[in-house]
Amino acid sequence: MRESALESDLSPAEKLYGLSLLWREATYNFAFFDQVPDLDWEQAYREAIPRVLATDSLYHYYRELQRFCALLKDGHTSIHLPDAVRAAIGWPPLLLKAVRRRAIVINVDRALAPQVPLGSEIIAVEGKPTADYLASEVFPYISSSTEHIFWEWGIRDLLDGLVGTEVRITLRTPEQEVRELTLVRQPSTAERAWVAERRKRPEEGVEFRQLEEGIAYVALNHFALEEVVHAFEALLPSLYTSRGLIFDLRNNTGGNSDYAVEVVKHLTDKPFLTSRWRTPEHIAAYKAWGQWADKVPELARYRPYAEGKAWHEEEPERIVPPEGPKITAPLVVLIGHNTASAAEDFLICLDSAKRATLVGQRTFGSTGQPLLVELPGGGMARICAKRDTYPDGRDFVGYGIQPDHFIEPSVEAFLAGQDVVLEKGIEVLKTMMD
Repeated sequence: MRESALESDLSPAEKLYGLSLLWREATYNFAFFDQVPDLDWEQAYREAIPRVLATDSLYHYYRELQRFCALLKDGHTSIHLPDAVRAAIGWPPLLLKAVRRRAIVINVDRALAPQVPLGSEIIAVEGKPTADYLASEVFPYISSSTEHIFWEWGIRDLLDGLVGTEVRITLRTPEQEVRELTLVRQPSTAERAWVAERRKRPEEGVEFRQLEEGIAYVALNHFALEEVVHAFEALLPSLYTSRGLIFDLRNNTGGNSDYAVEVVKHLTDKPFLTSRWRTPEHIAAYKAWGQWADKVPELARYRPYAEGKAWHEEEPERIVPPEGPKITAPLVVLIGHNTASAAEDFLICLDSAKRATLVGQRTFGSTGQPLLVELPGGGMARICAKRDTYPDGRDFVGYGIQPDHFIEPSVEAFLAGQDVVLEKGIEVLKTMMD
């Protein structure tokens, strides 16, 4: 089968099969239907069928799948695009950042810089105010349960579209001059001469440096590989003697929760709990018996299976740290919108251990075990089949974990490279140190 983003060999039957597969697996396995109480999933499926069948390209087919999947509003339930589709998506040579829900230009190609100064705000797209354009053209395709991530990702991807197409924007410069421009979307691989140094995700899993007054700084940038645990443990001799400790999880989008637990074991000598979790449970005979619950009282206990509301539940795991030296210094953890999944599980363990003070912004608000589903055309869906909570049952998925001290950079601080979250973390930590 030959596939490109604008030409697809998918038959109508394959298109329908992909949509139906996504609908079926979510119907039986999705763990958060209660967080979308107004969604009629059956009706949404019926309405999506003609839209999917009418698509004329692989790109538009997958856009419809994204739109359908996004109705579930979950950060661990999403569509992974085929390579051909991802390669066909581009954007003008500028980068945007959501700063207090404003679409701010944080980098731009030198050739465009005279027209689009750093710090400019995109106030309209295709003649629509930015908020309206986001609501109609961007948000409906984003898979997230938290409003702050809709804005974070929506503004990041505000100007995305097919490579070679044009997008009309209206911007307000830092000097309050309003300008209207038409820009061409370029491939992600296009060479660009950025005005500002490009801020990239850290390559190292663990970063370490000594700050002022005996404060140690450790960035835990992911929990994807066991080497993160080993790299952290190599720092222990220095951390044991620190007067205060800052963990930075702002770039940690998750990985394996077991590795997160291994780090927590070095921070306390007392037992702590992991998250409580549950997953939808299906037993075919119980479902059949539950259909008769209204007429046969002794079958009432099977009603949840007939209604798709039965759960398998697991208690939190009680972790007993091994004997040995522990880090006893006061701990501040920096968090943000990109702190997600296993990094949030890490925070749940720290909360149980009563071991940290959180500084920054609300976390991503999504964790759990995704079920992977291969789709026609080379893409994949993932459906969150596991629902995690705090040990006492409090939800954080769909909301994000709140910091103890909230702080958000201003446009001026961000453009100046001022790390106000770290500064606040140091300030808070000093009040906790002897």
